[in-house]
Amino acid sequence: MEIRTRPCPECYMCGSQGKYLYRGLKDSISVIQGEWNLRECANPECGLVWMDPKPLEEDISKAYYFDYYTHYKNRRKRQYNILIKLLRWTLRQIYSGLKRITLIHWELKRLNIMYLDKQKPGRLLEVGCGSGQKLAQLRAFGWEVEGQEIDPKAAANASSKGLTVHLGNLQDLSFSGALFDAVIMNHVIEHIHDPVALLAECYRILKPKGILIAVTPNIESWGHRHFGSCWRGLEPPRHLHLFNRKSLRKVAEKAGFTKYELWTTAAKAKVISAGSLDIKKSGRHRMGVPLKLDTEIMSMLLQIWAWAIYIIHPDSGEECVLKAEK
Repeated sequence: MEIRTRPCPECYMCGSQGKYLYRGLKDSISVIQGEWNLRECANPECGLVWMDPKPLEEDISKAYYFDYYTHYKNRRKRQYNILIKLLRWTLRQIYSGLKRITLIHWELKRLNIMYLDKQKPGRLLEVGCGSGQKLAQLRAFGWEVEGQEIDPKAAANASSKGLTVHLGNLQDLSFSGALFDAVIMNHVIEHIHDPVALLAECYRILKPKGILIAVTPNIESWGHRHFGSCWRGLEPPRHLHLFNRKSLRKVAEKAGFTKYELWTTAAKAKVISAGSLDIKKSGRHRMGVPLKLDTEIMSMLLQIWAWAIYIIHPDSGEECVLKAEK
């Protein structure tokens, strides 16, 4: 399937010229035709990475026509014999113990509820809610949850869980101002043509002292440095912009936020490492399919290693986190 594009040699955030970071990338999780390039901003105070040429906004939906992970109602399962099942169970028990020793377990719990563990539950909107899995989790914690989604298949999947989902672009839904106590987005902002406009709309619909939480791949992560063009976080052509803490801060400030925190986390290095290993071995990563045993073992080891590096270098986590208050 072909997607029309337009040239984007200049940085969306600061207007600086970009230098090529990668050329000739292929879509590793779908069948989108063509080769894709990524540029990196030459301004050291920015560091944004973006796609050039960039898919046209009216064509980008074609990149999600395949069986994207947000379409799954139930995860696909492999069938294993009893010895493989026992080996996997043993490895997972050992890994679980190691996670607790290193505090990965507790960081992952906080990340899974979008760092809202210390917030009083109220009315919450998830932008790009996908299958609704996170909304269902937060509903169990007492939040009054709603979702926004532009993908009809994903929205139908979330609605089947008894969730309220608004179908359409956030700006087109015309929510009244000061409506939500929290707005969250998990791996959404990197898919957006105009991230500043998106966060500005989030600012508008938040109540005073309302909280925005955004999680996105960190282009300065240890995983990206290790895997290079095979890093799962690149995901051409769907990831239009890739951020570090500096560029994400610029987006927040341009959107109107003045009170914010920014950090990185290595809690999900295993997930991103597993996808990166698949891409490195075969050029493909099948989303939603359980891992092969060797990939699972290696991704467990890489999770521990990435966490150790993160302790020394706090900017090396696989994901950037923005927490902003209106």
